Amino acid sequence: MATPKRCLVMIDLQNDFIAPEGRFRIHGDSLPFLENLHDISTAFHVSGYPVFWIRSEYATPNQDTSNSTERRIWDPTKFLAGTHTGPTPCCVKGSVGADFPLDVRALVDKSSSGQGGSIILTKTWYSAFKETSFLNDLKSRGITELFVGGIQTNVCVNATVNDALAFGFGVTLLEDCLGWRKRASHDRALRAMTKLGARLSSSEVICPTGPLSPTFDSTTWKKLPELLYVNGSIPSWRVMMALHDKGIKFRRTRLLVMSDPKETRLPEFLKLNHRGKTPVFVDVLPDPPADPVSKSPISSGSVDKTVTINESLAILHYIEAYHNPARPLLPPLANRAAHARALARIQESENLRLIYDELEDAHFGAEHAGIKLDAAERARLISAVDKELDYWETYAEKTAFIAGDGFGLADCAFFPILAYIVHRGFDWRRRADAGLEDAWPYLKEYYHRVWERGGKDGCAQRSQPGGWNRGGKANLWRGTRRNAKGLYDKQRQVKAPLWDISNPHLSLYRHLLSQFQSGV
Repeated sequence: MATPKRCLVMIDLQNDFIAPEGRFRIHGDSLPFLENLHDISTAFHVSGYPVFWIRSEYATPNQDTSNSTERRIWDPTKFLAGTHTGPTPCCVKGSVGADFPLDVRALVDKSSSGQGGSIILTKTWYSAFKETSFLNDLKSRGITELFVGGIQTNVCVNATVNDALAFGFGVTLLEDCLGWRKRASHDRALRAMTKLGARLSSSEVICPTGPLSPTFDSTTWKKLPELLYVNGSIPSWRVMMALHDKGIKFRRTRLLVMSDPKETRLPEFLKLNHRGKTPVFVDVLPDPPADPVSKSPISSGSVDKTVTINESLAILHYIEAYHNPARPLLPPLANRAAHARALARIQESENLRLIYDELEDAHFGAEHAGIKLDAAERARLISAVDKELDYWETYAEKTAFIAGDGFGLADCAFFPILAYIVHRGFDWRRRADAGLEDAWPYLKEYYHRVWERGGKDGCAQRSQPGGWNRGGKANLWRGTRRNAKGLYDKQRQVKAPLWDISNPHLSLYRHLLSQFQSGV
């Protein structure tokens, strides 16, 4: 079977979407995807595969749309086949907004030479296929597989991918190379495109180092282990850290829990984990050895082709046992004391997670009920977290990492919990000692040591949940919530639904109803 000819397609990396003054600038939480463009475009370039840089040029919109029924009525079935018609100009021909930013222009120029080269294609519709030479350009080069990134996931990327699949091309979406303005729209578009047949991967899976493997195709992709995870989940972050640190290629399948129904409650997921919990690690087993005479696989009957592992700590131990023994994350068995200490720290990390979970459950439970968490109760829960961190401070004082002087599996288990509470507003100064020096200086040094280890290529930063480049929206230590301006308000109180038994208006209603029914 011939190796599919591939290309990289980057869509709408233009000033109006990227520059700080851009009229349709993507959300700040998705901007880090730009850092991945260098590696993926370089990998395609040095491998001899073409890179298509798709750019938009839209006509200056008609500001007076008062008599335009067509523009007032939005037809979702026709939207992706359309073009920009809103009152705000976007990527107007000859404008700064239509230009590539300097760093993107440098990548375009860099990949212009060589066998593959850069192809700049200008479109006037959302889809790169509509009224352009794109389809002929792909066919003339014998291209069968498209690797797609760019802006915005739910508009031009979605429209282009839909047409590519309709024309029979294989499509791989590079999730870490996509820009969006609304996370929910981004997620819905990803689900829609994967249902149509697009594959979901990332630049780090396609080209973790150096050029692309000429044998990497959809078959190779399916042989990679799969991690089903929830963004912002401590257990999922644990597993990603281990996979990245051991250099294991894997497929990432993100599940949504804010949807209705939750994707972790769907029948197909419950077959993998009957508790409806993530992460789930589905490992693809190697083919059985071949008979030296017949060359056919040796088999004693039906053989499972995959193995499914649930529970984050169990997955950590499985990964350590079966993947990349050349990069161990546990001390050798011969060193019993060090090995036992690492195992204890891994299990002990659950104490901090469970104690912190009580604080989070109380905070968001009160918010959902439309009340404010009692200050004394918040202080009690925070004090429990403080006391648990005191244990970990003594560990961090003795060794550079949490179970020894080298990074290991115990750090994969513990660090995401610490990073999570920092994200939620944890103050290194104990609340009772406000204004004094840090109460956990060694733990703070440890936190920065792990985070900075390897930089953006290190396992901590590579597995950081998407959208976590800024502080969390809720500060559990202060009982506040960040508003749209980036400032913190008092804890948001959601009005209780009328049918909520705790709603005082409902109690009054029931009282009046009973009085009416009794004739009073």
